[in-house]
Amino acid sequence: MGEESNGGEENLGDGPFVAFRFYNFRTVWIGAVISNIGRWFQSVAIPLVIYDLTNESAAWVGLAGFAQQLPTALLGPVAGALADRYSRRKILIVTQSLQAVASFGFVVMWSAGVRSPGAYVLAAVGTGIAAGLNLPAWQAFVSELVPRQYLMSAITLNSAQFNVARLVGPLVAGFVVNAWGAGWAFTINTVTYVAVIGSLIIISVPRIHAERTDRMRPIREFIATIGYVRTRPGIVTAIATVTLIGFFGLAGQTLSVALADGVFGQGETGFGWMLTSAGLGAVVASPAIAFMSHRVRRSVIQQNALVLYGAGIVVAGAAPWFVLSLFGLFLMGMAHIASASTLNTAIQLQVDESVRAKVLSVYITTLLLATPLGLLVLGQAIDRVGPRETYIASGVTLVVVAAILWATGRLRGLDQEVGGYEPSAVAEVHPTTPAPPR
Repeated sequence: MGEESNGGEENLGDGPFVAFRFYNFRTVWIGAVISNIGRWFQSVAIPLVIYDLTNESAAWVGLAGFAQQLPTALLGPVAGALADRYSRRKILIVTQSLQAVASFGFVVMWSAGVRSPGAYVLAAVGTGIAAGLNLPAWQAFVSELVPRQYLMSAITLNSAQFNVARLVGPLVAGFVVNAWGAGWAFTINTVTYVAVIGSLIIISVPRIHAERTDRMRPIREFIATIGYVRTRPGIVTAIATVTLIGFFGLAGQTLSVALADGVFGQGETGFGWMLTSAGLGAVVASPAIAFMSHRVRRSVIQQNALVLYGAGIVVAGAAPWFVLSLFGLFLMGMAHIASASTLNTAIQLQVDESVRAKVLSVYITTLLLATPLGLLVLGQAIDRVGPRETYIASGVTLVVVAAILWATGRLRGLDQEVGGYEPSAVAEVHPTTPAPPR
């Protein structure tokens, strides 16, 4: 298949879009971006519904986010063990289907006239469970779609597809909710799952790990994985850094509904514009980050990303005009894609295949614990001291911690490459497995 194959030693160059040369990656990317556009319809609708039903309470919005993301975090050990034990493609087909069913539950609730905020918070738990089983397998699956030397391109483009979706989804969703109501947003999300499920069905990937029938001990394996992580300083730094991103960055993006509506009076459409601005920043920055990956140390990229993230949060909260606040979200989106791509790549290049998904589950679990905690804490702070004050304090804190990480040399651990791989092996196959190089 030439360039359509996932193997091959031919050098296809180091351009930011080289991963699109591979059929598997291209097919899954297209399906994922369609599905994620739909998912943003639900991500916009739920905070707006909760904010409206609770008389503009950011604390309730934070609680809804906490209820959805906490199960996702707690399922990390189980999900990571499953993803290292069974076919990741099959796992993703099942988990994406479960998410479609959970999304359909919101359609039924809204159509039946359910208007209790507590009911939607409880329903969010089901969404979180399905997402929790999906995430480690998805993160690890990306590395099966392209050869190792094109991994940074694939990871960056994978992050970009989330942000392409964020560029389109929130803006359209804000108009849809404003014009036709949340029910249409929930319905669109449900239908778009067909795209990603279909793409996973039609591709074919090499079998790189055998299914195991021995008893699964996820908690014990999770604890053992933490022990493994502690031997890799770069991975420890990545996990510590993503904690900051989740607590201040992702939580701040979700709670921007309080800025859009409570501060600037822009309502559903304004909230959509804010999330879209973050997506636009990520899309604009993606090619530059992929290009710099071969020329600039990951520690330098990450340091600048953290400072930019903090500055964006401050601008979003302190801006006297809505347009300037949108620019703050734009900066946050740029910083987020730079940070996410750098941290993910650092982990992928420092982990062995035998524990790849489990290590990613620790990484994801940390992020998904930090984000709901940030939603709870920052949501309460917004209700008590105000959105502007909360955003400014959050941004300043993030910049200060970034300076400490750089001064202590912790970020330099991201530059290491100690994973057990050989460039001549089939993509993401550990050299000890009996797969021939090609």
